[in-house]
Amino acid sequence: MTDAGSRVPAWFTVAGVLLILWGLMGCASLYGHFVMGPDIHQNPTAYDRELYASLPMWYGIVYIVAVLSGLFGAIALLMRRKLAVVLSAVSVVAVIIQFGWMFLATDIIGAKGLWVVYFPLLILAVQLFQLWFANRAASKGLLR
Repeated sequence: MTDAGSRVPAWFTVAGVLLILWGLMGCASLYGHFVMGPDIHQNPTAYDRELYASLPMWYGIVYIVAVLSGLFGAIALLMRRKLAVVLSAVSVVAVIIQFGWMFLATDIIGAKGLWVVYFPLLILAVQLFQLWFANRAASKGLLR
């Protein structure tokens, strides 16, 4: 491709900007989670309220780590820094911990249905893509 000192291909910039926008959407969701709680949903059920009330503090911390490491990883990508690889990996691990706990330690799937798994799978897929993209960019000499 190119070395770390020259211009990057347009697709690299486009991917970086899209990943930053994705990270900003995650920040909006994070804000809603902490500020609005279950009322972020249009018609929160008693189950939603109980679930939010029962979330352990570490869950919120992992959520923050997942979102911010993903966003900062995307920013590092656009800045062409190798730190993007580490931050993207941290985000993937945090996403797995966050949703792994949610689906294994609660009865959310039984209470709400299998559809609650779809968006978390998309989140994981995007973060895995970001990690792959960062690793690929590093191996091609695009990151310094």
